[in-house]
Amino acid sequence: MTEKGTPYREGFGPRFVRSYRRYKSLHRRIDQKMAHVLSDPYQDTERLGKLAGGLDLRGCRSVRVTRNFRIVFVICEECRRVPECRFCFCEGLPNETVVFHCWPPRAGLRHA
Repeated sequence: MTEKGTPYREGFGPRFVRSYRRYKSLHRRIDQKMAHVLSDPYQDTERLGKLAGGLDLRGCRSVRVTRNFRIVFVICEECRRVPECRFCFCEGLPNETVVFHCWPPRAGLRHA
C-alpha cells in the first residue's frame, strides 16, 4: 500500500505480455505473485543491480514464480530516483504504478 492507503496500479512491458501468453501453465502462479506485489511491492522482493553477463537491472526488483521463472518489475516511485534504470517505462504513469516484466527461463537473468 502507498502512504495514502491506495493500492498500487499495474502496468505491463511488452516482454511481460508475450511471456504471459506463452506460459499458460503458470498463469495462476503469476497472477498470485502479481497480486502480492501490488499489495506491497517492497515486501519479499529482491532489488536487482548489475548482473553477470553485463545485464544492468538497476532500479528493478524481482519475485520468483518458479525456480527458473521470475517476474521483474519496477516501482515507478523508486525507479524515477535511479537514473540508470533502463526498464522504467513510467513516463506518464503515477508513482503508485508497478510495471511488470517477465524474465522467462534461459533469458539470461543470473546473479553475479
